[in-house]
Amino acid sequence: MIGATTGPERRRGVIAATLAALCWGAATVLSKTALEDLPPVSLLVLQLAASVALLWTVVGIRRTPSNGRRDILGYAWLGLLEPGLAYLLGLIGLAGVQAGGAVLIQSSEAIMIVCASAILLRVRPGGRFVGLSLVAFSGLTLALGLFRPEDAAGNDPIGVTLIFAATATAAVYVVLSSRVAAQADPIMIVAWQQTVALVFALLLLPADWLLAPQGPAFPRSAGLWLVVVASGILQYALAFSLYMLALRAISANVAGSFLNLTPVFGLAIAFLFLGETLSPVQLTGTAVTLAAVIMIGRLEPGDAH
Repeated sequence: MIGATTGPERRRGVIAATLAALCWGAATVLSKTALEDLPPVSLLVLQLAASVALLWTVVGIRRTPSNGRRDILGYAWLGLLEPGLAYLLGLIGLAGVQAGGAVLIQSSEAIMIVCASAILLRVRPGGRFVGLSLVAFSGLTLALGLFRPEDAAGNDPIGVTLIFAATATAAVYVVLSSRVAAQADPIMIVAWQQTVALVFALLLLPADWLLAPQGPAFPRSAGLWLVVVASGILQYALAFSLYMLALRAISANVAGSFLNLTPVFGLAIAFLFLGETLSPVQLTGTAVTLAAVIMIGRLEPGDAH
């Protein structure tokens, strides 16, 4: 955590983390739709291009001062982890997993962040935080259908494994980013990180075209272009900027706990727009997760870490 925060600043951090979770939940559903026509790396390149264009436009309009080269390198390379590697693995996995299942798996990032913080930053989580996180995770196991195979239908094991790997990579990114969040303007940090990620994705694009049956692929309709651009802006530009803002006000552990809201939003949106249904058990698990996250958000800073 950058420093102890209370009152309005902490509330802004909580709101920013919640909105970031909403953006990620909605964007996962949009990405699932786009993957029906585009291979993963091609989709990643187009999404990142839309996000990077918007971010640098905002930086230019705001005339945000730039950091020195050494400072830029200190946070820009993290873009290789996320959105670079994390979203590459995530999109490949998402092709074989339901959107609702994907966001549920991604919610384990909150627990992974606690583990990564303990290892990398030697931040010991408080007892109440651990207890509520376990309650939230228990709710997610119900919502994911781990105890009812019929609720987990449509999720390819390889896809599930790739999304878990992507989530672990994202957790390491969050912990490391919490150490650099105060070094520059949040939008500037995200712009540099996503520029690095875009270069990484572009280097992989020729291989993606060679492996894809249809070869080079682009959106075939105005509607699909809209989905790709909207998902890129939501998932990368907006969500990452909000999350970086949250990390300036609350600890990585607390900010990570709000990622448990991603499946709540994602499942609801997948139900509304993709027709993915929820069983009563899944609805119960979602409610348990939501209640636990709300309680985590009300913890005092000393109780969270």
